[in-house]
Amino acid sequence: MPIYEEEGRLTREDLLDLCKRNKCKECGARLDVFWDMEKHKAFLACTDWRRTQHAGIEREVSRYEKEGLASFNIETRREILEQNYGPGMTTALERARLPTTGALTKSQAMDILKLVYPNVPESEIIRTAILCRDFGLHPLMKEVYIIGFKNSKTGKTDYSIVIGITASRKMAADKKGSYSFLDDCPRTASPEEVIKQFGKNSEEERDNLISICKLKGEKGNEALGFGLYPKNKAPYGTDKGNTQRNMANIRSERQGLDRLPGEAIPLRNFEVIDETYALVPDVGKVDTETGEVIEGEHTEVSEESIEGAPTLQSEAKKEHWCREHNCPYAKKTRGSSTWWAHKLEDGNWCNEAKKKEAQPAPAAEAEEPQSQQRDPATILTINDLYKACNEDWNLQPAEVISELGFGSQIDINISPADCYRQLAAVR
Repeated sequence: MPIYEEEGRLTREDLLDLCKRNKCKECGARLDVFWDMEKHKAFLACTDWRRTQHAGIEREVSRYEKEGLASFNIETRREILEQNYGPGMTTALERARLPTTGALTKSQAMDILKLVYPNVPESEIIRTAILCRDFGLHPLMKEVYIIGFKNSKTGKTDYSIVIGITASRKMAADKKGSYSFLDDCPRTASPEEVIKQFGKNSEEERDNLISICKLKGEKGNEALGFGLYPKNKAPYGTDKGNTQRNMANIRSERQGLDRLPGEAIPLRNFEVIDETYALVPDVGKVDTETGEVIEGEHTEVSEESIEGAPTLQSEAKKEHWCREHNCPYAKKTRGSSTWWAHKLEDGNWCNEAKKKEAQPAPAAEAEEPQSQQRDPATILTINDLYKACNEDWNLQPAEVISELGFGSQIDINISPADCYRQLAAVR
């Protein structure tokens, strides 16, 4: 159906603005604003609406959306870097001859991360540097962040690697080809769309803001993504203008990108953020006037010394890399047992050891998986799931969510019993 003006969301001026950035989804013609005599509202449709009745609109993803700051020239990028990090940081990067765009080596990524995040532990710097190297991400291009969260139980700061939405768009364009946004997406999901997806009076509808994103791939395939954000949770970057609705929109776009036909997007299980509202930490290792680094060079630490680092190995190394699904295996441990696996889109797991039956498997991987600790049917709630996983496998809630392949608890879309079955299947 056509897109109508709506009080509080779309004005007549908004419709005219959409005409400039969109085209007809069906025939590619330009758009115009028409008047509905029955509803007494203006609406947007194909310029040949009276003959074709074409109502859908389409906007191709822009170069900036796909490439971020890398789409600008050198002079403009430098101005933006100065705005974001200050002249001192920019001068320090130039003196160190560190690239401000493009692919990075692990050493280059570490040098940049140490300047941007002076108070973050070395282990987190290394883990993020490996990720930057292996997947072509750049911290200065607003593609990857290290965000600290205070642990309410321990009182200490825990750190999380977060991916900017620009990085998701860039990887989607690389893996799946060009794509377009349909029907002014991402946007608030209509009541009809919410009910169709989640059901009337569902828990999702009651507790979350829900957004929808419709995408169209280069071969005409369409993908639909929904994004949920808790109504009672303040998003990161609220003080800079971020909103719950914006986070729901970003999540819906990420899910839509994941569902576009084509190769899987790497790092799809990482939390995603709108880089517009990402906070840049204070620069603590650079003289803001001269641009000189105050502290000395970092001490090199091997990747193997960082727990979890092997999950970020590059495809080029082919170490713990699934060639069939073109993604890395994640390291799994329980007690003295260690194995490598990654989650599939259907919820099952791909186990590296089973892919290499012709080769002798390490002793820990060759062990027979233990039987389920309990009857999954007895696990009725998320709290039951967390308790069972902690008792049976010593897993914390964050580890449960991560192993299931979800970004947060709100993203879990299968029953607690099925969650337990999936975790038990790889043990």
